[in-house]
Amino acid sequence: MPECGPARLEPATIRRLAEDTGSPVTALNFLRDFLAMLPGRITRIVGTLAERDAKGAMDATLSLKITSAMTGATEAESCCRHIESLIRCGRFEEASETAQHLRGIVTALMAAGPGLLLEAQSDLA
Repeated sequence: MPECGPARLEPATIRRLAEDTGSPVTALNFLRDFLAMLPGRITRIVGTLAERDAKGAMDATLSLKITSAMTGATEAESCCRHIESLIRCGRFEEASETAQHLRGIVTALMAAGPGLLLEAQSDLA
């Protein structure tokens, strides 16, 4: 897997979420919750893949994929899509390797979280 680039969110996605909910505050709270839940989500993905728990791994991966899509975290979403397809094929070793790449993406998002929130807040003002 390629190395992780700088953490970024697609600004149009957060704007669309704010429009859909009718509230920039709701969109920002969703983004804040997304960032706060990242450590638990990646831990669950890695753990369920190590246990070869297809159902648990799929549930954890889909959860992160959907929330990544809703917040504009396109790199994380794409990586989750790849893991999802590997799980469906029963290729747990490859899925686990890809999850390590995802861990790098998630780590970068967590580190950049405060700046990403400020950017989104400024964009929605």
